[in-house]
Parts: sequence; C-alpha cells; structure tokens
Amino acid sequence: MSASLWTIDPGEGGLNITAANLRAPPPELEKFFPNGDLYRSHATLHRSLATGIYGCKDGRYFNIHGDMNPDPTLDALDLPHDLETPTFEEGVKRFQEAVKKLDSAELQHRVSNIHRQSGATCLSVSEFNASKHAQANKDVGLWEIYPHPNPSQSASWWPSIPSTSTSRPLAGLKVVDLTRIIAAPAVTRGLAELGASVMRITAPHLPDVTGLHPDLNWGKWNCSLDLRHAADREKLTNLILEADVVVQGYRPGVLDKFGFGQQDVIDLCASRSRGVISVRENCYGWHGEWQHRSGWQQISDAVCGCNIAYGKAMGLEDGEAVQPIFPHSDYSTGTSGVCAVLIALMRRGEAGGSYAIDLALNYYTAWMVNSVGEYPREVFEKVWAEHDRPVWRSWHSNTTTGPATMKKLRAGEGGKRLFQPEFFEDRSAPGILCKKKFRHIRPVAHWPAGSVEPGYRIGTRGNGVDAAYWPDDLSVEVVV
Repeated sequence: MSASLWTIDPGEGGLNITAANLRAPPPELEKFFPNGDLYRSHATLHRSLATGIYGCKDGRYFNIHGDMNPDPTLDALDLPHDLETPTFEEGVKRFQEAVKKLDSAELQHRVSNIHRQSGATCLSVSEFNASKHAQANKDVGLWEIYPHPNPSQSASWWPSIPSTSTSRPLAGLKVVDLTRIIAAPAVTRGLAELGASVMRITAPHLPDVTGLHPDLNWGKWNCSLDLRHAADREKLTNLILEADVVVQGYRPGVLDKFGFGQQDVIDLCASRSRGVISVRENCYGWHGEWQHRSGWQQISDAVCGCNIAYGKAMGLEDGEAVQPIFPHSDYSTGTSGVCAVLIALMRRGEAGGSYAIDLALNYYTAWMVNSVGEYPREVFEKVWAEHDRPVWRSWHSNTTTGPATMKKLRAGEGGKRLFQPEFFEDRSAPGILCKKKFRHIRPVAHWPAGSVEPGYRIGTRGNGVDAAYWPDDLSVEVVV
C-alpha cells in the first residue's frame, strides 16, 4: 500500500504528483523517473486487460497476467497484440470470450509451458493445501535459511564506518540488489532503512514498473549493467566481492545462466575471509512442481485461495474469484526477508561461513491463509459498510480496484484513521528533486529517542543514475 501513498512536492503551489495508478503512472512523473514500460504493458485498454481473472470453459476461474510484456499472454489467448477498445466493458467481453474457449488446464499449459508467462487457475484454500506443490512446501515457514560452512570464513561482521552505531545498526553493510517489482526490492529497501548501503542493478534493455520507484528505490544507488557483456559481468562480480548480502528476485534460473545464481554467489565469495548472505525470492516456493514458474502477488493469491475467499466474502457464487486489492504478500515477503537476513547476519557473526536464504510470495500467503485466516465476519462487515460495500467482480484487477479503494478510503471513515498527518514525513531526494520535498509514510517501528533511528540517507531515483562501484564514502548521494 505504501506505493500508493507518496506525494512529490506537496502543498499549495507545488507539483503535487501522486500515485494514481502504479502500472500507468502520471506523465509528470517521467521528469523524475524515466518510463521503464518498454513493451507498453498498460499503454492501451486492450493490453492492460491481459492481466485479470476470467472464467474458463470448465467453470474454473483463471488469473492471466501480462507480466512486463503482455504479448505472450495475448498469443496464448489467440488475441491480437493491440486492438481498439472503446469501453472497458467491451474489452472485458473480448477477453472473457477468448478465455471461455479453453479449459483451465489447457490455458495453464499454454501460459506456463508454451509462452512462459505468469498465470494460474484460482484454487480454494483446501484445494491448494491438498496439491502436490503445497505438500512439498508445507514444512516451510516464512523463509528458509541454509548454512554453507567454510573453514576459511570465520565468524565475522561487516566493516564498520563512522556512522555504524546502535542508531544505524546496519551502517557499512553493503547489499547488491538484483531485484524487480515489489517483494525483493522491499527486502533491500528494509535493509537500507536500518542503515545498509544498497546498490541496485538494473539494465537499460529490460522493462521495469516505474510507478514503484518513488516508493521502493529509497536508500539505494542505482546502476545499469547488461550481463550479456563480459565487462558488465566483471563489474557485477566486483560489486558482489565487496558485498555482505546479495538479493535476487528475477524469474527462477535467469541469473544462473550468467553465473550469478544463489549458489554461484556463494562460490564466488568462497575464497574471501568473510561469508556472504545469498538471498533469492520467487512466487511459488523452492520445492515442488511449480517452483520454476514465474509469478506475481496476484498469482500467489490465486493459487493459495485468497481470490476465491475474497469473492465469497463479497457474496459472489460459483467460486468466482477476485483479486485482493493491495499487494499484501509482496510487502510482507519483503518484511520477512529483512528478518531472515538479520538472522543470517547474526549466525555469520557467531559461527562464520555463508548462508543461503529462500523467500517466496507463497510462503507468506500460505502462512496467512492457514495460520492467520479470515477476519471475523462482523469485522469485515463493519469495514465493508464504512466504504459503501463495493462488490468487485473477477474481471476487476487491482489496477482498477486499488485506485478506487484509495479514493474511498480518503473520503470515508477509514481515511480518518489512516491518513493522519503524524503518520507522514517530508524527505529529501536532492539527486532528482533538488530542494523539492517528497512526502511519504514515516517508519512504522519506533524506538526510544537516541536508540535506533530508521530512515533513508540516500534519496530515491530512477534507473541507471549511478556508476557501478562501491564508493569509498558510503554517504554520497550519487556515485559518479
């Protein structure tokens, strides 16, 4: 939700740029954050509808996803890559008719095996728990940590810098960020909030969701490397050799082919005196038959039972599934990842060696549905009634429901509780905003004055701003 709560240059006479729609950010944002939507994923209504839930021939509901490029998803449905679409309703009808021609199993095969896109049949909680894939992951908690003992890597911490202290406990910790979208970037942002120095690696030829950068790029430098080129692979190697933590969040196997998979990172650092924490994140989890598939928050919700449960809560019948409104598992997986990294750092400080950490959206989502469960009905009814009892349908993706819900929250009773001025702060991002302010949410956790001081010392920015090396002075705003 934090991705929807920022304002650039707020107040009377200011620019007042806000996050209206994460996948279709306002044009004014491009002045500060260059557009990374290289494949026009949401440039037209037709292309944006490639992400949504539609009914299949066999009565099941299927969550298709346009990923960063909806062309393969459209190919899977035998639809053109673009088409004039006068109204939302006409576009939905076209997609519903295309999906209705296919059984869910056939569509799953087309999406996952032929076109290698994200997408999943919507399951109930009980169906997911009974699946072979869920059974393979049932003993996993919110993360898994695997030790990699190494006799040459004794117990160690990271090198201290002048700002390393109780107030900034991770100051001096170097983190390489090989991540995309929300969950894995939320891990590295969380480490930066506690003082870590983060270098995010992007690539000019790869698409990105620009609307997320104002929220998730705080505390990070950002360089561009093309791993197809040996010189850039060498630069990444040098960054990793100086780092204590490496976090990756690409499709499973993508970085392995360049020699930077989870185990590759551990092997790369094997000859140095202190170990490395090598983190990987995916959608489905790292055991079972679906582990190789790509996926997003919406897909995790679909397979773990959230979508069907949400539709049922609103009174929909016949298993009609609806995407939950906010990216809960994305940000919560980020929080889980921060906790796991802190644990691994302490273990390295006690026992030495290196550590591998596995994270997954499904680890959080399955924990939530099985260990936390649904709100009591009276609680749901109260909150629902406060906001006019909206009933969303399967074809309403969260690019529709998110902005609409934010509007209702700001105008309703919930807004009085949520949007209090003391919950926000004005930050500086001098590299892109000069003296303009950036209003965002204050850190959630608070300690007594003079102890831990969470926050960001490096301003947010777009991709490719910084040079690809660790500066001697870890407090510089821009690496040149």
